[in-house]
Amino acid sequence: MKHPQTLCSEIRSKLSPERLETIYKYGCCAFVLLWCLGIEPEDLKAIELVSDMIDAGVIEKDCTVHWVEACRFLTGRDMTVEFKNIKDLYGLKDRTPVRYDYKGKSHWVGAVRGMIAFNPLESSQCVEKGRPVTARLLKLK
Repeated sequence: MKHPQTLCSEIRSKLSPERLETIYKYGCCAFVLLWCLGIEPEDLKAIELVSDMIDAGVIEKDCTVHWVEACRFLTGRDMTVEFKNIKDLYGLKDRTPVRYDYKGKSHWVGAVRGMIAFNPLESSQCVEKGRPVTARLLKLK
């Protein structure tokens, strides 16, 4: 243990209950972007990073990701993004953000080598009962 009381103070002042609720409900895409870029901190640090991205304006307050800007913020590098409609995970070799849809709801996961390798939720009805519909093919420059 390092300084948990200090951490409590930092979290309390930085992450309002409203911000935490928004990140909980809509932050999946941002967490998947972190994973796709190889940024895999402890969960609390990941939440703080998403909050920092909101503050920096590289993701919206509703957690909509601006891919290129978010990548530049996180890595200092540019990237290209290809939006691709998909029906399955086959052919996705590199770490790829994939959106699953089910009954009007959606959830983002990370896929690699044709399978889900990262899900920011322990369990997701969209993933369990839905299907993959779109992917973002990311290429760092």
